Amino acid sequence: QIKSSFTFDNVFTAFSTQEEVFEATVKPMISDVMRGFESTVFAYGQTGTGKTHTMEGSLSSPELYGVIPRSAQAIFEHLKQPQYKDQVVTCSYLEIYNEELRDLLDDGTAKMNDKQGKLEIMEGKNGTFCRNLTEREVKSAEDVLNLMQKAQQQRIVGETKMNKSSSRSHCLFTIQVHGKITLLNGDGDMEFFGKLHMVDLAGSECAKSAGNEKGAPNEVARERERMNINRSLLTLGRVISILKERSENKNTNARIPYRDSKLTRILQESLGGRCKTVIVATLSPSITAIEESISTLN
Repeated sequence: QIKSSFTFDNVFTAFSTQEEVFEATVKPMISDVMRGFESTVFAYGQTGTGKTHTMEGSLSSPELYGVIPRSAQAIFEHLKQPQYKDQVVTCSYLEIYNEELRDLLDDGTAKMNDKQGKLEIMEGKNGTFCRNLTEREVKSAEDVLNLMQKAQQQRIVGETKMNKSSSRSHCLFTIQVHGKITLLNGDGDMEFFGKLHMVDLAGSECAKSAGNEKGAPNEVARERERMNINRSLLTLGRVISILKERSENKNTNARIPYRDSKLTRILQESLGGRCKTVIVATLSPSITAIEESISTLN
């Protein structure tokens, strides 16, 4: 009997509410974003364990709102305070499917074959960014919900044995806040530019439990999806573990494989830059998923 021990800042049970999860994980980061920092939240885990539920939740009832709608509400609550002015809030929603980029807020005005409309990950003066990604200005938390509902219809989900509507892609929702804060003693304004990235990763799964039967009509496509998902999650895992070793001053010369997948490339600043990052690991309570649960925890 091998026993492992893992350390976490917080553990939530199956009875925890969405509000408790948000208050303990993302709420403290909102005030950093409002001071001009960049922050990132991940949901990571096996397929069917509730990553999309944690990040988006159910948009039809406020109690079941996930991290993204609650963050939007918290940001707009902050902006009501008198010291904030001239603020502009924009959102973008990027999907990475089979290592290809898709813009979930694009309403079809830019053609896919159009060279100018093509999404590319570029290096900018403020780190990596995605060129040609649509940024929509939002005035209230309701606007964010409307954008999310539109985007959800475009997301790629598929049925596997483990999960009826399994996310087959990684999604990156970014809220950017640009504005001015009046300084306390009234002698001028300070400009700030904060970003909050919220990432809903596709689920990792092993082939036998995902049930890709031989001869199924979309077997090849499913297999390719699964390989791409697992490959990018593996890269993410490697990046995180190398960064962890570096922070403990071991293995300081190791190359960090950011460029091995689009996911880690676009999150390069968030993972290894000056970002604050929270990782929510989702686990299945089922005994059949024990291997995946251990691998998620590692």
